[in-house]
Amino acid sequence: MLIIEHPQDRRARRTQDAIIAAAVSLILEKGAEAVTIRDITERADYNRGTFYLHFPGKPELLQFILDDFMQGVGQAYASPYAKLKEVDMTALLPSTMPVFEYIEAHQDIFRALMTMHGDMGTRLCNMFRTYLTEDFVLVTEDSDYTINYDIMLSYLVSATVGVIMHWAEIGFKYSSHYMGEQLTALINIKPTRLLIEPGQKGRTIHERMLQD
Repeated sequence: MLIIEHPQDRRARRTQDAIIAAAVSLILEKGAEAVTIRDITERADYNRGTFYLHFPGKPELLQFILDDFMQGVGQAYASPYAKLKEVDMTALLPSTMPVFEYIEAHQDIFRALMTMHGDMGTRLCNMFRTYLTEDFVLVTEDSDYTINYDIMLSYLVSATVGVIMHWAEIGFKYSSHYMGEQLTALINIKPTRLLIEPGQKGRTIHERMLQD
């Protein structure tokens, strides 16, 4: 069935996006607690009446920002598999680039959410784990080890989200394309040896960081 978006719906979403952009910029400047509806409407160049047409209040706006972002990441993750039956996991996964590209395009929102929710990594892990549990079955290569499926899911999801969170923590220093390639390589390349640097034994991580 063809769904035709009404022009009024597009205008409403543009207004919402402007309000969200104003709120996000203010959150990054002074924190969510300090931001008022008046601050947001002045930054977005709308009156309070327009704000209340779209959001009952500030808590609802902040919840909408979180829900909308998570839904966007979820769609970026799941939609590439809609018509697929099987995927080679040794190559670039269909979802890898869309997820990194979505987060890169909404990096200010992600950064703002990280300041408001210290558990953003956990939220992403739970979402990815739900998709993998409900919609996918992972097939492993033959191994002498007995692999616990749930632990394997936890490992893969935690690794993926860990890379995403590190990317955010370093200010999105690298492009989404580079991060997608790196994640693919990390999943497929296993470290084979651990080298101990001379003179490093017995020193704490804190001491090493101070010297560096």
